Amino acid sequence: MITMNKSILSILVIVMVTGLACATSLTVIEPTVQTVYNDGSVMVGSAGPGQTVYLVAERYSDDAGTEAVWDSIRGVTVPDGWEIEDSPYYENPMKLKIKIAPNAANGQYNLTLMAEDEGNYHGKGNMTFYAIVTVDQEVISINVRPTGVQTGVGQPATYYVTIENTGVASDVFQIRADGLPAWEYSKIVLVNYQSEKTIPYEVVANERLEDHAFTLEVTSMNSPMIHKETGVALDTRNNLISDWKATSHGAIIFPILEQPIYSILGLLGQLLG
Repeated sequence: MITMNKSILSILVIVMVTGLACATSLTVIEPTVQTVYNDGSVMVGSAGPGQTVYLVAERYSDDAGTEAVWDSIRGVTVPDGWEIEDSPYYENPMKLKIKIAPNAANGQYNLTLMAEDEGNYHGKGNMTFYAIVTVDQEVISINVRPTGVQTGVGQPATYYVTIENTGVASDVFQIRADGLPAWEYSKIVLVNYQSEKTIPYEVVANERLEDHAFTLEVTSMNSPMIHKETGVALDTRNNLISDWKATSHGAIIFPILEQPIYSILGLLGQLLG
């Protein structure tokens, strides 16, 4: 009797392990890589208020090899103010669009999603799972070099702004200067999720400024709550050496034929300055 019970127990364990190994599943490949099962959860990662996250998944299930069994990922319930766009039918891989509410507070949010086997054609029906998104305003950092530039009046000064996007949502950012007289120029740049990009940002002062302090700001185009700034300085002088030195920072319009001349003047300015 004991031997029979042990045998039955062994069979049950084998059945359970085999069932888990062959359970219906969905393989998420972006912005994280994870296999999720029915009623399971996938940790999407961090994104800021107003940003858009794409959940990308394969169409196959673990228990069906590489056969395409899922036809769409669909939203069931989402937090107030959030928007969701189902993946188109038969898209491969499937891409579900999640737009976070612009005023979402920091914290974790639970979304109920569903992988659909249209018409139960492959016998999978619908698989319910949950996506956990962490809302965090601190999804970018910036670094500016140099922090101070000396140039001539009316000559461009270039600062190199590095934006690191640590979140799981690609976003468009605006770079602008605050506190520089009569300068309204801004630059727009796309930074993909979990990557960084360095962008040259030019300013021009049409008056003499001695070690003038101002601020370079980087703000998400989707939410002003995603914002970083850093202080820099600009020193503009009315003298020939400063004008020569300014040519090494670049010019708004650079005639190609005069490029060698500007290069030589820039070098002289650096040596003499």
